[in-house]
Amino acid sequence: ISCSLFAANTASSLLQLNDDVLGLIISQVNVYQQFEIGRLNRRLEGIVQMLWRTRVRSVVLQDEMFRRSGTGTSSRQFVAFILALAPHMERLSCHQLDVRRLRLLSRHNLEGISHLEWLGDGNRRGRVRFVDEDVRLLNRVFPKLTRLKLRSCQITGKYLCDLEHLSELCLDDCQFLESQHFRDVFRQLSLRKFDIMEDCDEVNCCDLVDLQLCPTLEHIKIADYHLCMESDITQQILRLPRLQKLSIYSKNFVFDVLARIARPSNPPAGAARLIEGFRFSGVLHDYGRFFRELGNLRHLKRLEMHGQPEEEEGGNQLQVLEDQMLRQLSHKLTELTELHLCGYQLESPLGVLEFVTNCRQLRIVDITRSNCHGESFIWRCLGILSKQRWRSEPLELWIRQSDIKPEIVHSPRCLDNVKLLRIDARRIGRSLDFMSGVLKFSFVR
Repeated sequence: ISCSLFAANTASSLLQLNDDVLGLIISQVNVYQQFEIGRLNRRLEGIVQMLWRTRVRSVVLQDEMFRRSGTGTSSRQFVAFILALAPHMERLSCHQLDVRRLRLLSRHNLEGISHLEWLGDGNRRGRVRFVDEDVRLLNRVFPKLTRLKLRSCQITGKYLCDLEHLSELCLDDCQFLESQHFRDVFRQLSLRKFDIMEDCDEVNCCDLVDLQLCPTLEHIKIADYHLCMESDITQQILRLPRLQKLSIYSKNFVFDVLARIARPSNPPAGAARLIEGFRFSGVLHDYGRFFRELGNLRHLKRLEMHGQPEEEEGGNQLQVLEDQMLRQLSHKLTELTELHLCGYQLESPLGVLEFVTNCRQLRIVDITRSNCHGESFIWRCLGILSKQRWRSEPLELWIRQSDIKPEIVHSPRCLDNVKLLRIDARRIGRSLDFMSGVLKFSFVR
C-alpha cells in the first residue's frame, strides 16, 4: 500500500470503500505515507486527520521514511509534514534521523511536544553531527520539553541547563560531555530523573559530585565508576530527600558498589531503613560475598535476583545457588514480602523454603526460569505452610518456565490447599528489561 497506489485508484475502487475501511487500510502505513495520502483529496485528508486525532500521540521518525523511489523528501515537504502532525503529537522519537532535517524547523515552535528522543549515529561527521548548537535549537523548537533522551551525540552539555522545563534527562553514549557543565544542570533544572548509565566514559566520578544541588531527583541511573573512584558521591546520593530509585551499571565493581550502599562508612540518619527493594541481573562468581553484603539491608522488603546462563561446553549452564547461602540470608532479611530468584539452579528446595519459614510477611516467591527439583518443592512448601496458623492470606508461588510442570495447578492436592498456596504457572514472554550487571535499589520516604 502506498501513496502511488491511492493516486492510481482515487477515481475507482478504493474510494468506493467507506471511511472506516479506508481508515483501517491507511493505518497500516507509516505516518509520512499517511500524510502523502491525505494530500490527494479532501476526503482522504479528513480520514488521516481522524486517525491522527485518535491514534497519534507517540511518533517514531527514521530517515528511510523520507526516501522514495531514489529521491528524498524536499525540505518544504518535511516541514509541512511536521507542522501537520505537530498538533496531535506529545512524544517524538528520532532514530538516526539526519540532523539537518531537525534544523529545518528552526523557525517553528512545537510546544505541544513534551517528550523527545534523539537516537543518533555516533559515526556521523561534520555538519551532520548533533552538537551543542542543536541543543539550543531544541530549546527554541520544543519550548515545553519535560523529557529528553540523547544518544550518540557529540555534545559537551553546555546548553542543557537552558531547557528549563526538563524533569527527565537521559544521556547515552555521549562521549564529549564536559564536567564543568553539570553543576549548572543540577542547580538550574528541577530534574526528577537523571540517567547517564551507558557509555559516557569521558565523564569521571568527580563530574557528578554536584548531584546534591538537585534535591528534586527521584530516580538516578549511573555507572559504577561514578561511585568507586577517588571521590565517593554515595553519601550525597543517599541524602537526596526525594530519592526513590537508584540504578547502577557495574562491570567490575559490583561488590564495592553494594558495600558502599549496604554499609556506608558515614551513613546518613536512617538511610539503611529507607532501602526497601533491591534487584540484580547478571552473572556473579562469588554469591557468598554478595549475599553477605545483602544481609546488611535488614529492612529489605523486596529482593529480585535474575541470573543469566554461563556459556560453557555443552551449552548454557544456570548458576547454582547453594542452600547454606540462602539459609543464612533468610535469617537476616526477615522482613521480606517478595522473593524473586529467577534463572538459577537451586542446590535443593531447602534454601528457598527457609525464607517461607523465617519471613512472616512473605507474600510472593518467584522461581521463574529456575530449576528447583520439580514438584517436590511444592509439597515441601505446603508442608511448611500447613503449620503456619498465623497466615491470613495464601502464599503466591510463581513457577513460570521453571522445571515444575504447569499442570500441577490442577492436581487435587493443590486445589484442596488453595487457601495456603496459590500457584501461578502462566506463560510469559522474554523480558528485555534486565540489563546485565545492573544493581537497582528502591527507597521509601
